[in-house]
Amino acid sequence: MEIHKRTGSKIEMIAEVLNPILRGWMNYFGKYNRSAMKCSLDCVQRRLIKWAMCKYKRFRGHRRRGEEWLKQVRKREPNMFAHWALSRN
Repeated sequence: MEIHKRTGSKIEMIAEVLNPILRGWMNYFGKYNRSAMKCSLDCVQRRLIKWAMCKYKRFRGHRRRGEEWLKQVRKREPNMFAHWALSRN
């Protein structure tokens, strides 16, 4: 999906592009293969972390910082991404 290459985009724009795709995956895999859905959504989450690492200098080379920032965004906006609303971790 190469989300990490969209460093000129804001996170809201990325959410706008990804949400229809994520909802489709969740509707299909949620019905037929939940374990595959979990793997796919985990991959999307890792790509979002990688996007944050590429976009913001303070996260470059610091995956944990990117993860923490994304957790804060998730707490602030729990429904920004469709897969965030699915699980409340």
